[in-house]
Amino acid sequence: MTIPYDIINPNSRFELETSYIPSSSTKKDYEEEVHQIIHALGDRRGKIVAARAIRIETNIDLDATFDNLCSAYPDAFVFLFSTQPTGTWIGASPELLLRKKGDFLSTMALAGTRLSYDRDIEWDEKNRDEQALVSEFIMDSLMRHCGMVTAGKTYTKKAGSIEHICTPISAYMPPSDLAEEYDESYSNRLRKLLAELSPTPAVCGSDRTFSLKIIRKYEKFPREMYGGFCGPNDIDGVTAFFVNLRSAKVSKDAVAIYAGGGITPLSSPEKEWHETELKSKTIINKLKTSEE
Repeated sequence: MTIPYDIINPNSRFELETSYIPSSSTKKDYEEEVHQIIHALGDRRGKIVAARAIRIETNIDLDATFDNLCSAYPDAFVFLFSTQPTGTWIGASPELLLRKKGDFLSTMALAGTRLSYDRDIEWDEKNRDEQALVSEFIMDSLMRHCGMVTAGKTYTKKAGSIEHICTPISAYMPPSDLAEEYDESYSNRLRKLLAELSPTPAVCGSDRTFSLKIIRKYEKFPREMYGGFCGPNDIDGVTAFFVNLRSAKVSKDAVAIYAGGGITPLSSPEKEWHETELKSKTIINKLKTSEE
């Protein structure tokens, strides 16, 4: 899935229209959602991602904001796309969903959050367990479709002012003529793998069916493209899709910034709210308005 960017008007790169922008999630509503998720999880080992939206009434300068994101986050996938079905989205994603070069695939298990200046402190049990759930899910998914699935050394990945736990993962997807068990096209196999990987537990939950049920029950706005994926398709032989997070949806008079946190039985509603505040600043602090 690639969302193309076309210059429609050379004097105005995007023809922004008024589109649906959710109202801001209140602290009370978000913490109540976290409480409900903790209760739904009970004693099970798992996680569910609770998201919130922050609406800002403003007119965004997309070119300047995109430049700000590129300068601030050189290691992120900075994106800007606009289509009639999706509206206009901008973001700086730290999370690779799947990269394909030849028959070799790479991805990452990214989860857990803390401030960068906490680096001398060991990651706590809640964050370590949250990231382990993501790693297990991705490894299991790849093993059903690929060979030579390998997890690299887990490390702390910086993303702006915050850090995450990251495990790089690689795999080999042999072409159909080299693997008798495959009787469908390579592209179809890749699509099935993407469908199995997305949404990952990092943006949804460890048990996808159960997590989606709980999210739909308690979350007060549609996520739309948030939590999906986008990226360049077959550019110089490389395809790379990134998770749509640390992102915002833009209309001509408002912007909605989306942020979420992985909820486990060990979560604190107050801390989860604070975590989404930190994540949302990735975009909020780099917004450039047309009036500036």
